[in-house]
Amino acid sequence: MISELQGLDETKLKGWIESSLEQNTHILAAGYQGKTLKYEDANHQLVIKIPHGSGLIKRFHIRMLKHEYDVYQKLSGFKGAPKCFGMIDNQYLVIEFINGQPIRSARPVDEERFFRQLFEYIEAMHGCEVAHMDLKRKDNLLVVNGNEPCLIDFGAAVIRKHGFHPFNSFWYKLAQRFDYNAWIKHKYQNQFHLISDEDRPYYRKTVTEIVSRKIKRFYKDFIYNRKKQK
Repeated sequence: MISELQGLDETKLKGWIESSLEQNTHILAAGYQGKTLKYEDANHQLVIKIPHGSGLIKRFHIRMLKHEYDVYQKLSGFKGAPKCFGMIDNQYLVIEFINGQPIRSARPVDEERFFRQLFEYIEAMHGCEVAHMDLKRKDNLLVVNGNEPCLIDFGAAVIRKHGFHPFNSFWYKLAQRFDYNAWIKHKYQNQFHLISDEDRPYYRKTVTEIVSRKIKRFYKDFIYNRKKQK
């Protein structure tokens, strides 16, 4: 069930979704997890996430969307992400459309202000007991109005559990570390030798990142040597 969408009937929106899927229209993005549609009328701009596949595969992707919905509920009142309006038919996730550019293609006008605000958002997000985990991906960080950060795509986010949950505790702390490392990566554009003394405590490479970087370096060297031999 969706909420806070005045003048927009849920049944009609479901019909629009199914018609769009049938006609393969209004597609904003598509990936292995599913499709993302963009709905727009005079009063609303929405992103609607659709699960992919059938049978067990579709069930798994629906479960991932429900997890993302749980994340948005934890982030209620958080200003650094789109609003989430709920789920339709227990399978379509409805989110506010944010008119921004991925940091991959648009750097902020005032970088000092932008990254200070982004750091505050990360701290506030962790205060809601949520860690993004995939903020390093440049498409998941938007630059809005040239200067405002917005975090999107919480499908991989980790919610901290209370009580004795050793695996969740480890995974949540690792996800927090990924978030701070991503902040450094975007701020310094991978020029880690430029990290200031003030920011350095927030950058600590994880084992996963070290191994991943070595694999990428090996692959690049391999391709380069192959080209030289030709």
